[in-house]
Amino acid sequence: VYFARRSKGTDDFFRGGKRMVWWAAGCSIFATMLSSLTFTGLPSKAYATNWVYFLGSMMIPVVAFVAVYVALPFYRRIDATSAYEYLEKRFSRPVRMLGSGFFTLFHVFRMAVVMSLTGLALSAATPLTPGQSVVLMGVLSILYCTMGGISAVIWTDTIQTVVLLGGGVIAFCLLIGGVEGGFSGFLAKAGEADKFRMANFTWDITSTQVAIWVIILGALAQNVSGYTADQAVVQRYMTTPDRKMAARSIWTNAVLSVLASILFFGIGSALFAFYQSHPSRLDPTMTTDQVFPLFIAREMPVGLAGLIVAGIFAAAQSTVSTSMNSTATTLVTDFLKPMNVCDSDRGYLRAARILTVVMGILGTTFGLVFIDPDIKSLFDEFIKIVGLIMGMLGGLFLLGVLSRRANATGAMIGCAGGTAVVLWVWKGTDVAGYFYPFVSVSSCFVIGLLASYFFPGRSDTEGLTVHSLRK
Repeated sequence: VYFARRSKGTDDFFRGGKRMVWWAAGCSIFATMLSSLTFTGLPSKAYATNWVYFLGSMMIPVVAFVAVYVALPFYRRIDATSAYEYLEKRFSRPVRMLGSGFFTLFHVFRMAVVMSLTGLALSAATPLTPGQSVVLMGVLSILYCTMGGISAVIWTDTIQTVVLLGGGVIAFCLLIGGVEGGFSGFLAKAGEADKFRMANFTWDITSTQVAIWVIILGALAQNVSGYTADQAVVQRYMTTPDRKMAARSIWTNAVLSVLASILFFGIGSALFAFYQSHPSRLDPTMTTDQVFPLFIAREMPVGLAGLIVAGIFAAAQSTVSTSMNSTATTLVTDFLKPMNVCDSDRGYLRAARILTVVMGILGTTFGLVFIDPDIKSLFDEFIKIVGLIMGMLGGLFLLGVLSRRANATGAMIGCAGGTAVVLWVWKGTDVAGYFYPFVSVSSCFVIGLLASYFFPGRSDTEGLTVHSLRK
């Protein structure tokens, strides 16, 4: 409500008037990228397997260099509201609209996966059914996104960051306190079961024990797409007053991501040690994704359990609210404004609020559809969606930034070819899902580059590639 009074136009609604402080923007990037997939998904992965996915999280600081020194300068130079304005300047308007369409499609599915996973998890810890949780998260997010815009989203993300990390720390401490032998008992029990293993050394790309090189390449591709070509993140670059503050926000996110990964993988290992100490307390009918919520519901004191449940809700809503706001931003900026649909900025602000509601309803509806007990790990399903959709945006961005030769025709062919390749890998092979983002990004880039040689065309590269960045 407070920020609704300050949203006088689209620049306030989409970019917070470029008044946001860097640490709040950094917390918002972190909360956006973390979501309940981290809060419940990573502990469940670590509980069921080990720490092999931890190296994927460690790729975030690596990609932060790319975001700060490659992506950020381009977006600040063109003063972008939508990340896909770059694609129009570098290639053409159809490529921009294609990128924006991919992004919107991805985030509708992302909202659905996040809310459905959270709904399933909370059904184990609260009297709410999965459907009731999904509706509650969707309605609350729609309300504050529609009223306050990006400023409301960023400041609620900042508060939610404190709640979810604080809740995670409390949960870890209580888990360790419940293990026979305390912290040393935790290390012994988890160590004996090889729960701290961080790498599988194999060349088998289809193995269920995902190889270290698959984790690294998949995580690099996934995070390059996320931190350079995802409007949800790029939009936060543009809410700070200048490039220096934007860079600080990216580094803040990188540090928080590393700390959170250690915490949530630790929670997963501690869950294993706890239920090794108390096997009779484990419900054999629960799915892996519900083990952490089961501990919250049955083992934690009432007040603290409520805090952890709030943390799970916070993790989900921070992601869902961002998706609603950023998809409304791209639809207005990339589709409505170029077509001059409204005759004033106030008209576009009204359209943005309406689209926020529409996208929120869509995401919530699909979230209800995704509540499926046959999906054993929604984290894996999310990785597949990332690879199939979001990787194309990463491939397009790299194609534009790294190559002078790339043109609009090549970019379109690269998208089509990359989509075909990744669909074939998904349906025709047994390749591990974690590798899909790398297949998506690399195939889009390579096919797009080759097509640009076969179909030469005009493309504007001045100040839009790394070769002319310093000019």
